[in-house]
This record gives sequence, C-alpha cells and structure tokens, in this order.
Amino acid sequence: MKRLCKSSDKGAVALPEDIIFDILHRLPSKSLARFKCVSKCWRKCIPQPNLIGFFYQARDTLLRSQIRFFSSSLDESPSSRLVNNITSLEESVKFLGKKKREYIVASSNGFLLFVNNPRVYYVYNPVTRQRLALPKTKIRMKDAAVGFFCKVDDPAKDVASFTIVRYALPSVWGINFTSITIESFSSETNTWTANDINLDVPLTLCPSWDIKTSSVGVIDGVFCWFDQRPQITVYDSVHKCPWALALPESEEIVAGRDSSCFLGISGGALYLALNDRFGSPITVWYLESNIRSRDAVWVRKYVATSTIVKCPQAFGLASLHVIEKRNMVIHPTVPHIFYFVVRGKVISYDLERNIAELVYDFGEPCWKTRCYTLFSYEWHQWPRLL
Repeated sequence: MKRLCKSSDKGAVALPEDIIFDILHRLPSKSLARFKCVSKCWRKCIPQPNLIGFFYQARDTLLRSQIRFFSSSLDESPSSRLVNNITSLEESVKFLGKKKREYIVASSNGFLLFVNNPRVYYVYNPVTRQRLALPKTKIRMKDAAVGFFCKVDDPAKDVASFTIVRYALPSVWGINFTSITIESFSSETNTWTANDINLDVPLTLCPSWDIKTSSVGVIDGVFCWFDQRPQITVYDSVHKCPWALALPESEEIVAGRDSSCFLGISGGALYLALNDRFGSPITVWYLESNIRSRDAVWVRKYVATSTIVKCPQAFGLASLHVIEKRNMVIHPTVPHIFYFVVRGKVISYDLERNIAELVYDFGEPCWKTRCYTLFSYEWHQWPRLL
C-alpha cells in the first residue's frame, strides 16, 4: 500500500493514503480549505469540485438492483483519480436497489433521492454513505412526478437542507385539471405538507410512460418537468403555483416529435434540446426570459449535426440505419456538452467543437440498456452532511 510520507522517527507511523483520506473526509470544508496549504500530500487528498459522473439504474423490476456509477471528469488530476479509487461511488450503492421497488428518483448537489414504495423516500449521500429516512407521505400516489433540490445554507457548517415536491400523474391522456394537489417536504420542518391549488388556466398532465418522472432541476425555487405531450410543467415552490411553460416555436416540436426532446438545467439556465433521432441536426434552445414569466422567450443556441451520424463506424455503429439516442442529459455546468446512450454506449457530444467521445460502454445487450435511466452527479469541493 502506498505511503504518503516517510518518517525519520522510529516511533512515528506513516499512514496510508486511504486512511488519511478517510480522516480528512470527516472534516468541514472550511478546515479543508486551510489544510490544502499544509503539504502537497494533503493537497492531493483534497479533491477539486470538477468531477462529473452519472448513476444509472434500470426501471424494469427484474433489473432494478443494478445501480452503477461511471465518471466523466474534465479533470485528470491525482485528486480526482484518488476519489475514484478510494471512495468508490459504485461500491457505496451496491447494497441499494436490492429491495423490491427501490430506485433512484432524482439527484441534486451530490445527493440522491430514493423511493422504495409510493410513500417512503430517503436521501442518500453516496460519498459519506449517510442515509436519511423521511417520514411517510400524507398522500398515496400510484405514480408521481417528483422534484428534489438540495442546497447548502451555511458552508461553514457543511449542513445541507433539501426540498421535495410531488404531484400525482394521471393514468390516461388528455385530461385538463382545474385543480392540483402538490405535496412538499422540507428538511427544516421534517414534515410533508399538502396544498390543494385551484388553477386559473387548466393544466393538462400526461402519464409517465417511458419517461423520467423526476424534475430536470430547480431554478430559484421553480421546479421543471418535461412530459410527452410535449409540455414543460413548472411549479413555483415559493408562490405555490403551477403552470405550463410555452415551448420554442419549432415545426419539429409542434409536429409531435416529443420523444426526441430533452430538457435540462446547466449553469443555472434552462435548456431544451431537439435530438437528431433521424439524422437531422441537434437543435438547442435556452430560456432567456425569467423562469417565472408566463411569456417564455427561447433563444436558439446551437444547431449541429452530430459526428456520430457522420462517422458511425468510429463508435461501432456502422451497421445501424437509424442512430437512436436515449437518455439525453446535459452537463450540469457546461451547457454545450450533452450525454446520451446509443446501443448501450454513453457518448458525450460537444456542440461547440462538434466532437463526440465514447464515455462509457455498458457492455450489455442494447435491449437491456433501453430501460436505463441516467442521473447526473456533480462532485463538489467536499461532501456535505444532512
């Protein structure tokens, strides 16, 4: 086992890297910021906030126990490799998902939200392996759209607070709702609260067939979901009001190509991508107007034809007539980088440089990976406590 330093004192013991890392792991971020100046060895053990990874899990019942993690870091420094080698995030979730109906429903700020039955949720930190079980919900929802947001109120205390919102999804299409019940949980009060809201404008909600029911993120207290109508449903948790956010004016979207649209938040802005499922260019818009404005203003940001379509043989996809992308996810901090799954391969695509790279290969038949759901995970300077 590699030693960090050699001791000239016979009575002193040189500790292995993993033990020192574990000790530093338990200290607050404010102390760690000072400890970076102690030595190069300690600095190496304190990672930087630029490791990006993904948890993925099958939504199929028979495969649900398979929770995995892979990283796509822009940083190849020793500290980021140390995080991967010593704090194995995949090892930390191996025991999760083995119970029936237990799966990841959302991720936020380095934390995961799990549900193991329609009324039982818990928050999990895969780095510290800290698990916090929440009280049972007041309302039983057979199928719910869920929003989860975790934030750090006081960096000096390393304590995170979080909010969860959810609402029931219908079992049939085309129902206009004049009222909706939103159930929310706050870690500050440790209670679930149900609000019955009458809507000025009827809201059409869709079933969650073959889509993620977790929100794509939160902007200033506003949760956002994307469904198959296609429609962006938002809920303002501050003013307690939901509504449908207008989509960009696009012939492809209006024509109903909803399965090829993906919504995401990067760098605090809302982005909508139209996937080039049939070889047409990838088009990306971002929301220029305030998220609370009912008059949405979308600006076309990127239009690019993926190199995967131009050179499919480079990714082992030359035999495919149609390159179908699934599970498209935007990079949480770099808005021009997208990730998607093609035939069991996770590929990153830089729209500015028109460069595609193979990030991860599931190594499984594509029919198994079709039901995998990706959850982006951003490693911050140091893990926070619940």
